[in-house]
Amino acid sequence: MIRSLRFVLTVVAAALVCPGVALADPPKGEPPGKAVKEAREKEREEKKELREEKKELKEARKSGDAGAAKEALEDVKEARKELTEAQKERRKAHMAEMRAKWGSILKMEGVKEEMSTHASRMARLRRIEKIATEKKKDAVAKRAQAAMEKEKARHEKKMTELKAKGADAGAAGGAK
Repeated sequence: MIRSLRFVLTVVAAALVCPGVALADPPKGEPPGKAVKEAREKEREEKKELREEKKELKEARKSGDAGAAKEALEDVKEARKELTEAQKERRKAHMAEMRAKWGSILKMEGVKEEMSTHASRMARLRRIEKIATEKKKDAVAKRAQAAMEKEKARHEKKMTELKAKGADAGAAGGAK
């Protein structure tokens, strides 16, 4: 309840601060990050398809059948195109979520660096968790999850500080 209320308030605040920015509201009853998670899942499926198509292309080239190799190459190109579209869709959903959450703060100095740092750390931790889960190393996966929570808390704190710093600068600039 509180989470959805917080989301609604951030969307309204973002609409007031940046009226020209289009926001993608999640469907009723869904959490705000669900669109990004669904897009990420779709992207994973596209990557699997691409790997399969590449295997087929390799086998077709080994067999020496030029027609099969050409067909397999076309399939690989199509799979890459679909993967690119899935990545664009995920990025669009993620950016809409970030605009809804942070609004005009994303244009402030230092925020881009913080977002980049957060993204790289989270990607590394997700990869660690994925590998640990595949290798059935539950303790490592649990530590990776704990590290992700810690990183999220650090990121929230830093973004809140940057937002406050921007609000202070905006108030000082308006008082001249």
